[in-house]
Amino acid sequence: MHYDVVFFDLGGVVVDVESDRLMLQVAQTTGKTIDEVQQAVYHKELMVPFETGHLSPKQYYAGLKEKLTLPWSYEQFEKIWSPIFTEKKDVTIIMERLRKWHRLCTLSNTNVLHVDWLKKNIPSLTLLFHEWVASCDVGFRKPDQRIYEAALKQLGVRSHQVVYIDDKPELVDAAQSLGIRSIRFESSQQLERDLQAVGLNL
Repeated sequence: MHYDVVFFDLGGVVVDVESDRLMLQVAQTTGKTIDEVQQAVYHKELMVPFETGHLSPKQYYAGLKEKLTLPWSYEQFEKIWSPIFTEKKDVTIIMERLRKWHRLCTLSNTNVLHVDWLKKNIPSLTLLFHEWVASCDVGFRKPDQRIYEAALKQLGVRSHQVVYIDDKPELVDAAQSLGIRSIRFESSQQLERDLQAVGLNL
């Protein structure tokens, strides 16, 4: 079986995410507990519409400011919100090899601020990925099957022509339910073995 496209989740697979540092900084600023901050940041009335493009960054900030009595200006929020990512170079090295033979594409639940920051501050990602499929652009979040279908349509491929990589079991299961060959990411060494096992060129 030849696989034309390899879809990669971002956080936890291609980049590490230091969300705990962000939560601590907000907690120290507002006097709230970490739990209270997490409940506000990930509140379904804020995060879901933000990650599906139905709330703008300024609207999300306004909602967060109201819930946490956040003293930051929008400009301060924007500077602190996004720089929580670091490249997983052991994974991007594998991606460099894959890219010679396969098209690489993101498939991630994320928001426009994070997408913009990643493209500007981790330039290797813009070189590695042929295309980006982000929930904030397509209007659906994983595990909604419509985001997987949108990704297939954008790349012009069918489910049997792609491999999908994610660190979350429920998102791997959602892709597999659509006939997409999927790999749960645990480590770069395991990923390399699993990619070779399904017949991808490295």
